Amino acid sequence: MGARIIQTRVVNRPGVLNRITQTVLKPGYNIDTLTLQYAGGSADSSAEFSIITLGIQFADQAAAELLMNQLEKQIDVIYAVDITDGLPSDKEREDQSIY
Repeated sequence: MGARIIQTRVVNRPGVLNRITQTVLKPGYNIDTLTLQYAGGSADSSAEFSIITLGIQFADQAAAELLMNQLEKQIDVIYAVDITDGLPSDKEREDQSIY
């Protein structure tokens, strides 16, 4: 399958990046690229958010989906989405309630 780009939106707290990377490394995946971007706070909450973008090699789509599901189980992860083929459309975002 090759490299996939996984984007996660997370609550900006100490230790979150460590938990994300441990979730990726535990099944034996290698993080090829990693970017972290501050995404600010929301108007209805005191929480601050960050976007973590990971480039990871997967054997197949099922492995990528399994990892995204595992990431979304993390308490500080708002969403995890595969953006390799581009960002989701507005309709997809509404359907998935990820933004």
